[in-house]
Amino acid sequence: MTGLDAKHRQVGIYLRTRTTLVFLLLVALLLAAFAIGLVHGSTKMALSTVWHAMLHPAGGISSVIVWQIRFPRLVAAALVGAGLAVSGAVMQALLQNPLADPYVVGASSGAGLGAVVAETFVPGMALVAPAAFLGALAAVFLAWMLARARSRSPMLTLLLAGYALSVLFSAISTYLMLQNQRSLTTIFAWELGGIHGITWSAVGVAACIMAASALMLIPYLKTMNALLLGDDVAHGVGVAVRRSQFVLLLSASLFTAAAVYLSGLIGFVGLVIPHLVRRLSGPEHERVIPFSFLVGATFMVLADTVAERLPPLGTVPIGLITAFIGGPYFLYVLARPGGRRFF
Repeated sequence: MTGLDAKHRQVGIYLRTRTTLVFLLLVALLLAAFAIGLVHGSTKMALSTVWHAMLHPAGGISSVIVWQIRFPRLVAAALVGAGLAVSGAVMQALLQNPLADPYVVGASSGAGLGAVVAETFVPGMALVAPAAFLGALAAVFLAWMLARARSRSPMLTLLLAGYALSVLFSAISTYLMLQNQRSLTTIFAWELGGIHGITWSAVGVAACIMAASALMLIPYLKTMNALLLGDDVAHGVGVAVRRSQFVLLLSASLFTAAAVYLSGLIGFVGLVIPHLVRRLSGPEHERVIPFSFLVGATFMVLADTVAERLPPLGTVPIGLITAFIGGPYFLYVLARPGGRRFF
Protein backbone atom coordinates (compact mmCIF):
# COMPACT_ATOMS: atom_id res chain seq x y z
CA MET A 1 0.00 0.00 0.00
CA THR A 2 2.87 2.34 0.81
CA GLY A 3 4.45 1.65 -2.58
CA LEU A 4 1.13 2.39 -4.30
CA ASP A 5 0.79 5.67 -2.42
CA ALA A 6 4.34 6.64 -3.40
CA LYS A 7 3.55 5.88 -7.03
CA HIS A 8 0.41 8.01 -6.86
CA ARG A 9 2.44 10.87 -5.39
CA GLN A 10 4.98 10.56 -8.19
CA VAL A 11 2.23 10.64 -10.80
CA GLY A 12 0.70 13.67 -9.11
CA ILE A 13 4.04 15.49 -9.04
CA TYR A 14 4.60 14.67 -12.71
CA LEU A 15 1.16 15.98 -13.70
CA ARG A 16 1.59 19.17 -11.69
CA THR A 17 5.05 19.75 -13.15
CA ARG A 18 3.80 19.12 -16.68
CA THR A 19 0.83 21.45 -16.17
CA THR A 20 3.11 24.19 -14.83
CA LEU A 21 5.51 23.85 -17.75
CA VAL A 22 2.68 23.96 -20.29
CA PHE A 23 1.22 27.01 -18.54
CA LEU A 24 4.57 28.83 -18.64
CA LEU A 25 5.02 27.90 -22.30
CA LEU A 26 1.59 29.32 -23.15
CA VAL A 27 2.39 32.53 -21.27
CA ALA A 28 5.64 32.82 -23.24
CA LEU A 29 3.75 32.31 -26.52
CA LEU A 30 1.27 35.02 -25.55
CA LEU A 31 4.10 37.46 -24.79
CA ALA A 32 5.73 36.59 -28.13
CA ALA A 33 2.42 37.23 -29.90
CA PHE A 34 2.25 40.66 -28.24
CA ALA A 35 5.78 41.43 -29.41
CA ILE A 36 4.88 40.47 -32.98
CA GLY A 37 1.72 42.56 -32.84
CA LEU A 38 3.55 45.63 -31.55
CA VAL A 39 6.10 45.42 -34.35
CA HIS A 40 3.79 44.46 -37.23
CA GLY A 41 0.92 46.90 -37.19
CA SER A 42 -0.54 48.73 -40.16
CA THR A 43 2.96 50.25 -40.41
CA LYS A 44 5.95 48.12 -39.43
CA MET A 45 8.18 49.43 -36.65
CA ALA A 46 11.62 48.21 -35.63
CA LEU A 47 11.75 46.17 -32.44
CA SER A 48 14.24 48.63 -30.95
CA THR A 49 11.81 51.49 -31.65
CA VAL A 50 8.96 49.61 -29.99
CA TRP A 51 11.14 48.78 -26.99
CA HIS A 52 12.21 52.43 -26.61
CA ALA A 53 8.58 53.55 -26.86
CA MET A 54 7.55 51.02 -24.20
CA LEU A 55 10.18 52.38 -21.81
CA HIS A 56 9.41 56.04 -22.62
CA PRO A 57 5.62 56.53 -22.82
CA ALA A 58 6.04 60.28 -23.48
CA GLY A 59 8.80 59.89 -26.04
CA GLY A 60 7.11 61.15 -29.21
CA ILE A 61 5.00 59.82 -32.07
CA SER A 62 6.29 56.24 -31.75
CA SER A 63 5.23 56.19 -28.10
CA VAL A 64 1.76 57.42 -29.05
CA ILE A 65 1.45 54.68 -31.67
CA VAL A 66 2.57 51.96 -29.26
CA TRP A 67 0.75 53.06 -26.09
CA GLN A 68 -2.43 54.63 -27.48
CA ILE A 69 -3.09 52.57 -30.63
CA ARG A 70 -1.34 49.21 -30.80
CA PHE A 71 -1.05 48.21 -27.16
CA PRO A 72 -4.73 48.78 -26.21
CA ARG A 73 -5.80 47.07 -29.45
CA LEU A 74 -3.69 44.01 -28.68
CA VAL A 75 -4.86 43.87 -25.05
CA ALA A 76 -8.45 44.09 -26.33
CA ALA A 77 -7.76 41.29 -28.82
CA ALA A 78 -6.31 39.13 -26.04
CA LEU A 79 -9.35 39.75 -23.84
CA VAL A 80 -11.73 38.94 -26.70
CA GLY A 81 -9.96 35.69 -27.54
CA ALA A 82 -9.65 34.66 -23.90
CA GLY A 83 -13.27 35.53 -23.13
CA LEU A 84 -14.72 33.67 -26.10
CA ALA A 85 -12.52 30.61 -25.52
CA VAL A 86 -13.39 30.35 -21.82
CA SER A 87 -17.07 30.97 -22.55
CA GLY A 88 -17.02 28.22 -25.17
CA ALA A 89 -15.45 25.73 -22.76
CA VAL A 90 -18.05 26.59 -20.11
CA MET A 91 -20.98 26.34 -22.52
CA GLN A 92 -19.82 22.96 -23.83
CA ALA A 93 -19.66 21.60 -20.28
CA LEU A 94 -22.90 23.26 -19.24
CA LEU A 95 -24.91 21.98 -22.20
CA GLN A 96 -22.98 18.68 -22.43
CA ASN A 97 -22.75 19.45 -26.13
CA PRO A 98 -19.43 19.61 -28.03
CA LEU A 99 -20.99 21.89 -30.65
CA ALA A 100 -21.96 24.57 -28.14
CA ASP A 101 -20.26 27.93 -28.40
CA PRO A 102 -20.69 31.32 -26.71
CA TYR A 103 -23.48 32.34 -29.07
CA VAL A 104 -25.53 29.13 -28.94
CA VAL A 105 -28.15 30.46 -26.51
CA GLY A 106 -28.92 33.61 -28.47
CA ALA A 107 -26.11 35.92 -27.33
CA SER A 108 -25.06 36.68 -30.92
CA SER A 109 -28.51 37.62 -32.18
CA GLY A 110 -29.25 39.57 -28.99
CA ALA A 111 -26.04 41.54 -29.40
CA GLY A 112 -26.87 42.16 -33.06
CA LEU A 113 -30.34 43.41 -32.22
CA GLY A 114 -28.97 45.71 -29.52
CA ALA A 115 -26.47 47.18 -31.98
CA VAL A 116 -29.13 47.69 -34.65
CA VAL A 117 -31.51 49.38 -32.20
CA ALA A 118 -28.75 51.73 -30.98
CA GLU A 119 -27.66 52.68 -34.50
CA THR A 120 -31.23 53.08 -35.70
CA PHE A 121 -32.73 55.17 -32.92
CA VAL A 122 -29.70 57.03 -31.51
CA PRO A 123 -27.20 57.15 -34.39
CA GLY A 124 -23.89 58.87 -33.86
CA MET A 125 -23.95 58.41 -30.09
CA ALA A 126 -21.30 55.62 -30.00
CA LEU A 127 -23.76 53.31 -28.26
CA VAL A 128 -23.40 50.29 -30.55
CA ALA A 129 -20.98 48.42 -28.28
CA PRO A 130 -22.82 49.06 -24.97
CA ALA A 131 -26.18 48.22 -26.58
CA ALA A 132 -24.73 45.00 -28.00
CA PHE A 133 -23.45 44.08 -24.54
CA LEU A 134 -26.89 44.57 -22.99
CA GLY A 135 -28.59 42.78 -25.87
CA ALA A 136 -26.39 39.71 -25.45
CA LEU A 137 -27.12 39.50 -21.72
CA ALA A 138 -30.86 40.07 -22.25
CA ALA A 139 -31.08 37.29 -24.85
CA VAL A 140 -29.25 34.77 -22.65
CA PHE A 141 -31.39 35.46 -19.61
CA LEU A 142 -34.60 35.34 -21.62
CA ALA A 143 -33.54 31.91 -22.87
CA TRP A 144 -32.70 30.89 -19.30
CA MET A 145 -36.11 31.98 -17.99
CA LEU A 146 -37.83 30.01 -20.75
CA ALA A 147 -35.73 26.97 -19.86
CA ARG A 148 -36.59 27.23 -16.16
CA ALA A 149 -40.29 27.07 -17.01
CA ARG A 150 -39.75 23.36 -17.76
CA SER A 151 -38.75 21.01 -14.96
CA ARG A 152 -37.41 18.36 -17.37
CA SER A 153 -34.43 18.77 -19.70
CA PRO A 154 -33.80 22.46 -18.90
CA MET A 155 -30.50 22.51 -20.81
CA LEU A 156 -32.12 21.09 -23.95
CA THR A 157 -34.86 23.69 -23.60
CA LEU A 158 -32.19 26.38 -23.17
CA LEU A 159 -30.59 25.27 -26.43
CA LEU A 160 -33.88 25.28 -28.31
CA ALA A 161 -34.96 28.59 -26.78
CA GLY A 162 -31.66 30.12 -27.81
CA TYR A 163 -32.15 28.95 -31.38
CA ALA A 164 -35.73 30.28 -31.51
CA LEU A 165 -34.67 33.64 -30.06
CA SER A 166 -31.81 33.84 -32.55
CA VAL A 167 -34.23 33.47 -35.46
CA LEU A 168 -36.66 36.01 -33.98
CA PHE A 169 -34.02 38.62 -33.10
CA SER A 170 -32.30 38.23 -36.47
CA ALA A 171 -35.61 38.84 -38.23
CA ILE A 172 -36.24 41.99 -36.18
CA SER A 173 -32.71 43.21 -36.85
CA THR A 174 -33.09 42.65 -40.58
CA TYR A 175 -36.39 44.53 -40.64
CA LEU A 176 -34.92 47.52 -38.78
CA MET A 177 -31.89 47.58 -41.06
CA LEU A 178 -34.04 47.55 -44.18
CA GLN A 179 -36.15 50.35 -42.76
CA ASN A 180 -33.07 52.43 -41.97
CA GLN A 181 -30.55 51.68 -44.68
CA ARG A 182 -28.21 54.45 -43.60
CA SER A 183 -27.10 52.25 -40.71
CA LEU A 184 -26.41 49.18 -42.86
CA THR A 185 -22.71 49.93 -43.35
CA THR A 186 -21.99 50.49 -39.66
CA ILE A 187 -23.87 47.39 -38.52
CA PHE A 188 -22.39 45.22 -41.28
CA ALA A 189 -18.86 46.23 -40.30
CA TRP A 190 -19.64 45.56 -36.64
CA GLU A 191 -21.08 42.10 -37.36
CA LEU A 192 -17.91 41.11 -39.27
CA GLY A 193 -15.92 41.74 -36.09
CA GLY A 194 -13.11 44.20 -35.65
CA ILE A 195 -10.91 45.78 -33.01
CA HIS A 196 -10.27 49.36 -34.07
CA GLY A 197 -10.22 52.63 -32.20
CA ILE A 198 -10.12 50.85 -28.85
CA THR A 199 -9.39 53.08 -25.87
CA TRP A 200 -7.93 52.12 -22.53
CA SER A 201 -11.23 52.97 -20.86
CA ALA A 202 -13.09 50.42 -23.01
CA VAL A 203 -10.40 47.83 -22.26
CA GLY A 204 -10.73 48.58 -18.56
CA VAL A 205 -14.51 48.08 -18.61
CA ALA A 206 -14.21 44.72 -20.39
CA ALA A 207 -11.35 43.61 -18.12
CA CYS A 208 -13.38 44.35 -14.99
CA ILE A 209 -16.37 42.41 -16.33
CA MET A 210 -14.18 39.42 -17.22
CA ALA A 211 -12.42 39.53 -13.85
CA ALA A 212 -15.77 39.40 -12.06
CA SER A 213 -16.86 36.54 -14.31
CA ALA A 214 -13.61 34.65 -13.61
CA LEU A 215 -14.11 35.01 -9.86
CA MET A 216 -17.56 33.47 -10.26
CA LEU A 217 -16.21 30.64 -12.42
CA ILE A 218 -13.14 29.48 -10.46
CA PRO A 219 -15.04 27.76 -7.61
CA TYR A 220 -16.99 25.72 -10.20
CA LEU A 221 -14.11 24.19 -12.17
CA LYS A 222 -14.51 20.75 -10.60
CA THR A 223 -18.29 21.08 -10.82
CA MET A 224 -17.99 21.31 -14.61
CA ASN A 225 -16.18 17.97 -14.62
CA ALA A 226 -19.19 16.43 -12.89
CA LEU A 227 -21.71 18.15 -15.18
CA LEU A 228 -20.08 16.50 -18.20
CA LEU A 229 -21.27 13.16 -16.80
CA GLY A 230 -24.91 14.28 -16.77
CA ASP A 231 -27.22 16.03 -14.32
CA ASP A 232 -28.16 12.84 -12.45
CA VAL A 233 -24.55 11.83 -11.86
CA ALA A 234 -23.62 15.36 -10.84
CA HIS A 235 -26.51 15.47 -8.38
CA GLY A 236 -25.48 12.09 -7.03
CA VAL A 237 -22.00 13.35 -6.12
CA GLY A 238 -23.39 16.35 -4.27
CA VAL A 239 -23.52 19.06 -6.95
CA ALA A 240 -26.29 21.65 -6.65
CA VAL A 241 -27.11 21.29 -10.33
CA ARG A 242 -29.57 24.15 -10.88
CA ARG A 243 -27.52 26.70 -8.95
CA SER A 244 -24.32 25.60 -10.68
CA GLN A 245 -25.95 25.84 -14.09
CA PHE A 246 -27.17 29.37 -13.37
CA VAL A 247 -23.76 30.59 -12.13
CA LEU A 248 -21.94 29.00 -15.07
CA LEU A 249 -24.42 30.46 -17.57
CA LEU A 250 -24.04 33.90 -15.98
CA SER A 251 -20.25 33.64 -16.08
CA ALA A 252 -20.16 32.49 -19.72
CA SER A 253 -22.64 35.20 -20.70
CA LEU A 254 -20.55 37.93 -19.08
CA PHE A 255 -17.41 36.69 -20.83
CA THR A 256 -19.28 36.70 -24.16
CA ALA A 257 -20.92 40.06 -23.64
CA ALA A 258 -17.59 41.67 -22.68
CA ALA A 259 -15.98 40.25 -25.83
CA VAL A 260 -18.89 41.50 -27.96
CA TYR A 261 -18.53 44.91 -26.32
CA LEU A 262 -14.94 45.16 -27.56
CA SER A 263 -15.04 43.53 -30.97
CA GLY A 264 -18.49 42.86 -32.35
CA LEU A 265 -19.37 39.33 -33.45
CA ILE A 266 -16.43 36.96 -33.95
CA GLY A 267 -17.09 33.32 -34.68
CA PHE A 268 -15.35 29.96 -34.20
CA VAL A 269 -13.02 31.02 -31.38
CA GLY A 270 -15.25 29.71 -28.61
CA LEU A 271 -16.05 26.60 -30.63
CA VAL A 272 -12.57 25.55 -31.77
CA ILE A 273 -10.15 26.67 -29.04
CA PRO A 274 -11.62 24.48 -26.24
CA HIS A 275 -11.42 21.42 -28.53
CA LEU A 276 -7.80 22.19 -29.32
CA VAL A 277 -6.99 22.66 -25.65
CA ARG A 278 -8.65 19.38 -24.63
CA ARG A 279 -6.47 17.54 -27.13
CA LEU A 280 -3.43 18.99 -25.35
CA SER A 281 -4.51 18.91 -21.71
CA GLY A 282 -7.31 16.37 -21.28
CA PRO A 283 -10.90 17.07 -20.19
CA GLU A 284 -10.33 18.33 -16.62
CA HIS A 285 -11.50 21.92 -16.42
CA GLU A 286 -8.85 22.86 -13.86
CA ARG A 287 -6.53 22.82 -16.89
CA VAL A 288 -8.99 23.43 -19.74
CA ILE A 289 -10.15 26.84 -18.47
CA PRO A 290 -6.74 28.54 -17.86
CA PHE A 291 -5.23 26.95 -20.97
CA SER A 292 -8.23 28.08 -23.06
CA PHE A 293 -7.77 31.59 -21.68
CA LEU A 294 -4.13 31.70 -22.79
CA VAL A 295 -4.56 29.91 -26.14
CA GLY A 296 -7.61 32.02 -27.04
CA ALA A 297 -5.76 35.22 -26.16
CA THR A 298 -2.69 34.22 -28.19
CA PHE A 299 -4.76 33.14 -31.17
CA MET A 300 -6.73 36.40 -31.26
CA VAL A 301 -3.63 38.59 -30.89
CA LEU A 302 -2.01 36.81 -33.85
CA ALA A 303 -5.27 36.93 -35.85
CA ASP A 304 -5.54 40.68 -35.21
CA THR A 305 -1.95 41.17 -36.35
CA VAL A 306 -2.69 39.29 -39.58
CA ALA A 307 -5.90 41.28 -40.06
CA GLU A 308 -3.94 44.53 -39.82
CA ARG A 309 -1.48 43.56 -42.58
CA LEU A 310 -3.07 41.01 -44.92
CA PRO A 311 -1.53 41.41 -48.38
CA PRO A 312 -2.73 42.63 -50.79
CA LEU A 313 -5.84 43.89 -49.02
CA GLY A 314 -4.28 45.65 -46.05
CA THR A 315 -6.63 45.83 -43.06
CA VAL A 316 -9.55 43.36 -43.04
CA PRO A 317 -12.16 42.46 -40.36
CA ILE A 318 -10.70 40.08 -37.82
CA GLY A 319 -13.85 37.95 -38.04
CA LEU A 320 -12.80 36.90 -41.54
CA ILE A 321 -9.44 35.66 -40.24
CA THR A 322 -11.00 33.60 -37.44
CA ALA A 323 -13.53 32.10 -39.87
CA PHE A 324 -10.85 31.17 -42.43
CA ILE A 325 -8.79 29.45 -39.73
CA GLY A 326 -11.44 28.08 -37.39
CA GLY A 327 -13.85 26.77 -39.99
CA PRO A 328 -11.45 24.40 -41.82
CA TYR A 329 -9.96 23.20 -38.53
CA PHE A 330 -13.35 22.30 -37.13
CA LEU A 331 -14.29 20.49 -40.35
CA TYR A 332 -11.02 18.55 -40.07
CA VAL A 333 -11.85 17.54 -36.49
CA LEU A 334 -15.29 16.34 -37.58
CA ALA A 335 -13.95 14.42 -40.58
CA ARG A 336 -11.05 12.56 -38.96
CA PRO A 337 -11.64 9.08 -37.43
CA GLY A 338 -13.02 9.46 -33.92
CA GLY A 339 -13.51 13.16 -34.53
CA ARG A 340 -16.81 13.25 -32.70
CA ARG A 341 -15.23 12.23 -29.42
CA PHE A 342 -14.64 15.70 -28.11
CA PHE A 343 -14.84 15.06 -24.37
